[in-house]
Amino acid sequence: MITKLHLSSIICIIILLFANTSHSLTLDEVIDRVQERYEKTKNFQADFTQTSILKTVKQKQLSKGKVFIRKPGMMRWEYKEPEEQFIISDSKTIWFYVPADKQVMISNVASDSDSHSPNTFLAGSGKLRDTFNIEFENEGKISQSQYLLRLIPKKSQPNMAKLIIGVNSEDFKIEMSSIYDIYGNQTIVSFSNIEINKELSEGIFHFEVPQGVRVVTQ
Repeated sequence: MITKLHLSSIICIIILLFANTSHSLTLDEVIDRVQERYEKTKNFQADFTQTSILKTVKQKQLSKGKVFIRKPGMMRWEYKEPEEQFIISDSKTIWFYVPADKQVMISNVASDSDSHSPNTFLAGSGKLRDTFNIEFENEGKISQSQYLLRLIPKKSQPNMAKLIIGVNSEDFKIEMSSIYDIYGNQTIVSFSNIEINKELSEGIFHFEVPQGVRVVTQ
């Protein structure tokens, strides 16, 4: 089932999908490469694996699927396991659809307070340093061919207290993202089979409500 934490994780990940170097860089250099990669990337698609961890009950939930992102602000997350569900946005509206429930939840992107900062990036005008306080998570050491960055939102958000991203040290693609809420719950998303700037039809970012499906407006 889709939760606010999952949505926050999804939207936050969108802002960070992109950068190229093979030697150790300073923090400012890494941030500049990520920003540069983002600004040059028009669309993104990949397979993903998501692990959600609830701290209080020490429960893990594993999900898998495919993600498509197109600037400005369009996204489509297709969950295939453990149950089929979709999160789709045309940059103005977000649809949450679970076929088994025969229900779709619809919300306005602009009114979603949890996505305020990410939407700045999705609009193509955001800057990492304007949105987050950023540090190396592991004091600048490369771990398993990745730079790990710790991002703390400058604007307090209960569903996003901290975000950790793993950036490939060779091509600067974002391969991992881990978001924590204020309660210590964690959502980890790993990407594979990444394709950047491959043409994506605008039509896949719109959702037509199937007949017989209940609509809930938020």
